[in-house]
Amino acid sequence: MAASPDPFQPLLDDHEEFLEKLNELEAVLDEMMNTREANEANLELLDDSIRFFEEDVLPHFAREDAIVLPPMEASIGRFGTLVNVVAYEHEEIRREIAKFKEARSQLDATRDPWPAIQELNRHGIFTIQFLWDHFRKERTGLFPKAEKELSASEIARIQAGLSGA
Repeated sequence: MAASPDPFQPLLDDHEEFLEKLNELEAVLDEMMNTREANEANLELLDDSIRFFEEDVLPHFAREDAIVLPPMEASIGRFGTLVNVVAYEHEEIRREIAKFKEARSQLDATRDPWPAIQELNRHGIFTIQFLWDHFRKERTGLFPKAEKELSASEIARIQAGLSGA
């Protein structure tokens, strides 16, 4: 009998795609820090990163919040568990994305780009590192815990929800 597919594979696939985008953002932030300026290509990449956060990362979190976390909370509770950690981290990343967007807007509003570049770098690098660690927690902690603690029917509902079925 073939092994059933990982019910969390759609989320894991997203994580892999997201890491590529985060690497691109990190490279542009490094370049801007090294040159102390933001050229047109840098600005385009920053704007692409904001679109990526808004159109990919935030909806991804909304799916996890709606599909994965409720059955986990019902099974293992919220406080003192990975459910609370993951929910908190989603909120923290949402806040950092807002700060990143604010720093990006400051870049357009100033003659001296250096302070805005430093703010973009601060919030961008924090978000990148935080997301790397967040994805690791889900992959090595939350998802295996869900497969261990939830019933087969709950896992099937999660899988159907994540696959859009």
